[in-house]
Amino acid sequence: MTTSLDPKLAAFYGQFVAAAYDMFKADEDNLRPAPKNILPGWELSAWIDMSDFLFQIEDPKFYGIVVHEIANPDNRIIAIRGTEGIIEWLDDAASIVMVPFKQLPSAGRVAFGFDNIYSTMKVVPVPHIAPGKAAAAPEPELTGSFGDQIEQLALRRETERGVVRQLAPGRTRRDRPTVVTGHSLGSALATLFVIENSVKHKFDISLISTLASPKVGNLEFKHVFDALPLTSWRIVNIRDVVPKLPPTIPFILDYEHVAVAYSFDSWLFAKKNLGCYHSVDTYLHWLNNSLPLAPECV
Repeated sequence: MTTSLDPKLAAFYGQFVAAAYDMFKADEDNLRPAPKNILPGWELSAWIDMSDFLFQIEDPKFYGIVVHEIANPDNRIIAIRGTEGIIEWLDDAASIVMVPFKQLPSAGRVAFGFDNIYSTMKVVPVPHIAPGKAAAAPEPELTGSFGDQIEQLALRRETERGVVRQLAPGRTRRDRPTVVTGHSLGSALATLFVIENSVKHKFDISLISTLASPKVGNLEFKHVFDALPLTSWRIVNIRDVVPKLPPTIPFILDYEHVAVAYSFDSWLFAKKNLGCYHSVDTYLHWLNNSLPLAPECV
């Protein structure tokens, strides 16, 4: 199932990634930053933390958000930001060695760094006042894989609302409409979550929209991903170095991009430097020119 790129819709989802960047930049040491620039009609459900082993950093950092639609809490968006750097992608050569993805070894091989980082991802629910309660009660820590934790979060909120989620006849995915989006490293992690969900069937992921995604896995991984019944928009600036990484080396590192690529050239509207090529604002401006470029890229 593939639907052609809808630039305005991709920009809409991408703004939640930009919100995660804004929340991080407002207080880089805070794992629970206050909501910032989350679009009207949506509400923060949880923070996403992880340890970025690619850059020799093991302390957890805030990297993303889970939001839900206020009018329909079953609709959710998972948005994961990237790192602030660019050239550091090759800081640790061991990170690009290919290994089976822990959550689905049969899906081919992926970058060791991405697989390792994915295993550190933590979902931390926003303190939630349950119906009939005067204050937010402490909640047990979510456990298991990233996909398991997202499911536990959904189950808690469904239980509070008296919702019992069962598979409808003839369906293989639960009725939990979910869009996954990311930028840079966040795109790779978003791709891995989609693969994990493809065997656990906990969320109805109809769309993944990624910005500046690196190559995630090998040719076998690409074939498994591309066969999934969902729409994939992989948006790439042809001037950006990150989508060219990790390098493909025949018979050694058979990295391949997943479908479907939608390319643009930022030389047509933004300054010509590495930072501007990779900036999430550059990507969003191409998708919707009413969204501003970063000031340094104008």
